[in-house]
Amino acid sequence: TWLADTITISGTPTVSGIFNYSIPLAGGCGGIATGTITVTPDNTVTAATSTPTLCINTVLTVITHTTTGATGIATTTTNYGLPTGVTASWLADTITISGTPSVSGTFAYTIPLTGGCGSVNAIGTITVNPDNTVSAPSATPTICINTALTAITHTTTGATGIGAATNLPTGITATWSANTI
Repeated sequence: TWLADTITISGTPTVSGIFNYSIPLAGGCGGIATGTITVTPDNTVTAATSTPTLCINTVLTVITHTTTGATGIATTTTNYGLPTGVTASWLADTITISGTPSVSGTFAYTIPLTGGCGSVNAIGTITVNPDNTVSAPSATPTICINTALTAITHTTTGATGIGAATNLPTGITATWSANTI
């Protein structure tokens, strides 16, 4: 707008880009008001390259998020909700999450972008399973050949079954049911 010898430029931009404007003056002997308005787009971040499930104390396959507009990630003392042993870093528009988790659980992380425009977070989930456990045998019998074996049991946690048993006597098998071998 023009009022009392002053041009006022105002409003809310709805597109990004570099705008070199010119406003010709009316009346008198010519003249053009010129300037530049640079409108920066909001920051963006892609989804995580993976949402892994891994075992405790196992090296995490690197997770990345690609960003635009940001100049880094916020520094925080809470490690963004990542498991202990896993860290996040930012370089050249990429967030890299790596390390070896030393605790188990489901970890929903949030990494705020810094710089640029807008409030944007990289989010994702990492699931870290605890190590399987197995108890000592319920018995270590000595029996005679062709005599029925009283069942021996081992209690497990975390397992979903068993592999092929080795070195059992012929006629003896191992089965797994509800965390018991």
